[in-house]
Amino acid sequence: MIRLQQRPLLGFLIDPFGMSARAMALDGDHIRITRRGQVATVSLQALTRAPVLRKGMLGTALTLKSQEHNNVTLKGAGHVAAREFAEEVKEAWTRVNLAALEKEAARLDRVLAGVLRLAAPPHYPSACKIAPLLDDAKALDASLLSKLNAEAIGPEVAARIAPVRKFAADPRSARANAIAAFVTAELDRWKEFFDTIESKPLTPEQRLSVVVDEDATLVLAGAGSGKTSVITAKAAYLVKAGIRQPEEILLLAFAKNAAEEMSERVEARSGVPIVARTF
Repeated sequence: MIRLQQRPLLGFLIDPFGMSARAMALDGDHIRITRRGQVATVSLQALTRAPVLRKGMLGTALTLKSQEHNNVTLKGAGHVAAREFAEEVKEAWTRVNLAALEKEAARLDRVLAGVLRLAAPPHYPSACKIAPLLDDAKALDASLLSKLNAEAIGPEVAARIAPVRKFAADPRSARANAIAAFVTAELDRWKEFFDTIESKPLTPEQRLSVVVDEDATLVLAGAGSGKTSVITAKAAYLVKAGIRQPEEILLLAFAKNAAEEMSERVEARSGVPIVARTF
């Protein structure tokens, strides 16, 4: 618990109507500001930077910058008292920010782990798989991370939350980079499979069609260009890679003989028994 500032910092403000008394006191996670008999409060979490001190002929001015009240300045305070008060506010401000982060530590760890996995994703980062992570990251950023002050939490903690904030702000780039990383690694890992699954090695375009696993993927190609080879390889790849079980895959062809050929080719080339059907 942040202790109450028993002796408030006193000062004054010169305005066109004369001298107006003003005082500041640290009270819990707020700063009480007294002026002309009225009391206002500034929450420590709303501060956008540590208190600023400026020495002058009539004493030291202390300025608070916050999201709630812009700038609040106390003038004419003793320099030693102002410096001690500023240090106490800074320490309390840091504790408040870190305490808020600590309350969401488990949630942050979970979201951060998901974001960091995108650097080398174990599975294809399709839109439906990224969406829940993005929802969590945006919610966490809106409720907490965007309100934390980098100066208060320190560079190490700021660097820790940075990947989550970056992902929430620009998920398209994060997913594009994750797709590129996955595809590159997967093409290398399954190179021998792509070289031998058909009588001729699959072309780069065919290999890409196999490893891409979007929510919906459309492959356009002319007659005799190897569409059946892609379907054969993709069905075998999905099962061999543990992405799908055979009973989860439905293969369709327009003609019965084409469906039979597809079934035979899948099982003969990969050992995976998947029955193709007609519409």
